[in-house]
Amino acid sequence: MMLALILAIFAFGCGEQGSDPAPADENGETVGNGNNGETDNGGDISSLEYTAPEVGQWIAYGVEGEDSEFKLSVVAAEDYQGAASLWYQIEVDGEAVAQVLIDPALLQTVTDLGAAYMDEFIADPVAYIEENMPENGNFMENEEAVANMMTFLRAVKQVKINDGTQLMLLDMAGVPELVEQMIADNPEMFSQNMDFNPSEDPEFQEFMTELENAEFGVEEVTIDGVNCMQFTASNPEKGTIQIAISDELPIIPLMEARVTPNDPAEDGGVVMVTGFGFEGAENLMTQTPDQVIPVAMMLQGMASQFQPQPQ
Repeated sequence: MMLALILAIFAFGCGEQGSDPAPADENGETVGNGNNGETDNGGDISSLEYTAPEVGQWIAYGVEGEDSEFKLSVVAAEDYQGAASLWYQIEVDGEAVAQVLIDPALLQTVTDLGAAYMDEFIADPVAYIEENMPENGNFMENEEAVANMMTFLRAVKQVKINDGTQLMLLDMAGVPELVEQMIADNPEMFSQNMDFNPSEDPEFQEFMTELENAEFGVEEVTIDGVNCMQFTASNPEKGTIQIAISDELPIIPLMEARVTPNDPAEDGGVVMVTGFGFEGAENLMTQTPDQVIPVAMMLQGMASQFQPQPQ
């Protein structure tokens, strides 16, 4: 659970829940306080300068002990409705299963936000969760979290999916505007069947206990010749989580995620980079889609289900 939360914070963050942001120094960088926030080198994840995405880049990942491989590539550029966008291709074991057209400028905004949230989390993890966890556990009632979600949604322009029999293109035109209208018409839309009380949830309380007993640190390391910033969360009873990121990698900054439980009977594992390059990516979906689906029209049909019912 801790690994999932850490990766989620890096990707999107939690947003602030009515509390003041962490203090900053004269350069605007987060300043942590508390023993859990001490780091080995004082580095900030948000200070890393990631490689700009370009056509030809690719990066592949594998799981230690398994043969399967996941590969992400940038295979083409397209001007979509005035936005310079890039086609990201997803391959599993050498077969392209999907492509996503993304506005890289908006994606960078999401990445920068996630890095800033991660710095604040590392500075004092317990305080960060306590300050940002909504009383009912529903982050979608947080305006900042919703705004981050909408930024990501605007970044995604089109999606191609190969289901093995046909190639479908999902057009996202109008989707962000429709979702915003749906939220405005029914602010409780995301609250339905999503609430829980963190103070009474046993799993969440167990997680907070693990977090309070954990030690955190950040240090510079070299993995397979790549310079990385490695975040470590170590619980004396459970084990250790290590996440290494690097601005020397294309597309995704994650170099390695390692879970090492103290109990050998529990599941651990390593997700690691198996290869990467800055050119040579091959576009495996050049054919014309068999079907084009306007997602906004589909959502309009679903919107009536979220309309407030008359009393």
